[in-house]
Amino acid sequence: MAFCEQCGAQPGAGAAFCNRCGNAVTASGIPEKELSELSEKWTRRFAAIEKAGGERTRWWRWPEAKQLTGKEKRLITSNLWAFVFGPFYYLYLGLWRKAITLSLVALLIDLILDMAGDALNVPVDHFLWIVSAVMFRQCANVDYYRKAVLKRREWW
Repeated sequence: MAFCEQCGAQPGAGAAFCNRCGNAVTASGIPEKELSELSEKWTRRFAAIEKAGGERTRWWRWPEAKQLTGKEKRLITSNLWAFVFGPFYYLYLGLWRKAITLSLVALLIDLILDMAGDALNVPVDHFLWIVSAVMFRQCANVDYYRKAVLKRREWW
């Protein structure tokens, strides 16, 4: 079993980052060079995702949610760049498949909400943009983790 070289904690099996300090763990099967190229912010985000359950983590499901602090939960689900720029930020990260899929899902949800607003005579046009912005914000960090660490190229 590997131990973190920085703080001495014992990360979970197959973990790429220490659950305590976010330091890259060398025995994870991921080349150390690739982990060292990540910024400090992405390293902390990826460590929080691994603490939440790693490969099984999605933005809506965290198998180990009880172990997370509020700050770690925000690290997983908050991404200001994804909130503001949405699919363009995904393209910047190289997640073009996810950008297409999430854009289509957001468009479908916007259409459904628009039709419901028209049927109920409630003006929803002013806040429909928030649906896609929140969707991209919630998904961006976990999607990038799945691409950068797990080497997955997924549509969904």
